[in-house]
Amino acid sequence: MYDIVIENGRLITGTGNPWFFGDVALVGDKIARIGRLGGAPAGRRIDAAGCYVSPGFIDGHSHSDLFIFVDPKAEPKVMQGVTTENVGMDGMSVAPIEEKDIADWRQHISGLAGDPPIDWKWRSFAGYLDAIDELRTSDNISSYVGLGTIRFKLMGMSDRAATAQEVKAMSSLAAQAMEEGARGVSSGLIYPPSQYQTLEEVVAICEVARDYDGIYDVHLRSEGDGLIAGMEEVIDMGRRSGIPIVVTHHKAMGKRNWGLSEQTLRMVDEARSQGLDVTLEQYPYAAASTMLHAVIPPWYHRHGPRKLVDDLKNDREKIKKDIRERTDWENWASGNGWENIVISSVQSEKNKPCEGKSVVEIAAMRGQDDPSDAALDLLAEEELHVGMVVFCMDEEDVTRIMAHPTVSIISDGLLGGKPHPRVYGTFPRVLGHYVREQGVLGLEEAVRKMTSAPAQKLRMRSKGVLGAGLDADVTVFRAETVIDRATYDDPRQYSPGIEWVIVNGEVVVDKGVHTGARPGRTVRAR
Repeated sequence: MYDIVIENGRLITGTGNPWFFGDVALVGDKIARIGRLGGAPAGRRIDAAGCYVSPGFIDGHSHSDLFIFVDPKAEPKVMQGVTTENVGMDGMSVAPIEEKDIADWRQHISGLAGDPPIDWKWRSFAGYLDAIDELRTSDNISSYVGLGTIRFKLMGMSDRAATAQEVKAMSSLAAQAMEEGARGVSSGLIYPPSQYQTLEEVVAICEVARDYDGIYDVHLRSEGDGLIAGMEEVIDMGRRSGIPIVVTHHKAMGKRNWGLSEQTLRMVDEARSQGLDVTLEQYPYAAASTMLHAVIPPWYHRHGPRKLVDDLKNDREKIKKDIRERTDWENWASGNGWENIVISSVQSEKNKPCEGKSVVEIAAMRGQDDPSDAALDLLAEEELHVGMVVFCMDEEDVTRIMAHPTVSIISDGLLGGKPHPRVYGTFPRVLGHYVREQGVLGLEEAVRKMTSAPAQKLRMRSKGVLGAGLDADVTVFRAETVIDRATYDDPRQYSPGIEWVIVNGEVVVDKGVHTGARPGRTVRAR
């Protein structure tokens, strides 16, 4: 007697092999059997005729760290077939954290992770994961520990090289987080305080994570004018530390850098030919999204978020001059233009009309001649709680990167306000637009990039593949109808074609409707 039998479907195991007809039997939270089961008795039968049955999709780069406490049903994710998401990205995990540092850290990351009115009752990394398990979610959650978080805990926003003693202390914190379940370490090398870390400092901490079978997930120091140098740096980090490197949301940003993906992909291939484990992640869109205060040069962040807000009010002309003239950092405004930077989220009701409008449009609304004044005013008024979408990529680079065999699919979605459509549409977009309509990928290869590929990177050995004894995380979809409906103008739309989603053996999406079930749990590395 099986609990659930999914029958009559075309099975895509997640390995990249061709689909085949078969049934999937579930008992408890495991897959019990795969094959032609011939009407074997079951508590529930799901007729998947005309559908494909695949492992649940794994979102290896998510920013649900805090919003999962607001929406434990994880609807933006499970409604597009995601059964597991990984947080703690870009060096900015929400643990470990000291009581005295919470206010500053939550303000610093608010444009990225949001700042919902929840109690940060955890302090340790394990305490954060425990809080999620206590919450009960609809999908599974895993997390990296952020190197920026670790550095902030010991050094604040100090813009200097760490001492040998400080590096040792950071390595100990990383080891403790790995002991408590972190799947690896992450950096956002364009974001303070990760930005202040030297190659030697990162290598020393990565060596510790490597010994726990961890990985290093990294946002390059530059994805624009410094893209090639940024790739060279992280490949060198992998060479020196021996840790597997995942270059997250790989792209060539800014028109003058379009086409550079040909060179960066050759760099990945060459590194792998030398025995270095370097892989890539990508979201399937030509626009980026992050926190607006990334437009402020890093030297203004070194004294913390409260001093930065003060400088935005009182040191305006100096900041504007540096944005206008200096190129020794990832200058979003110079590289992409204020007209291509769109506000995605704010905290106050007063500035809600700014959501969905470019900085140039907001400047016009406010009667300001210089768009940088509008951006800096908004950051000051919102005390940094501002997200942005940036139109900065070329579609040829997007498709070229997508086809590379090391690439896995991620959403990297910021969930507040009027978000980037990738929050709601990433996985259906790949299946509908890039597989069915454009033919960039075959169906089985696309599913591999959403299932076994991220599972392998994250060392999730019981997920990402349909197989007996593995976790009962399953997504059933219709290949002829699945598509993303989310747009930049109207992003909060679910996608058709995702019929059933099963997490740990429980049906969470039933014929395209969320059941309210919350069987998710944390996926800890140890």
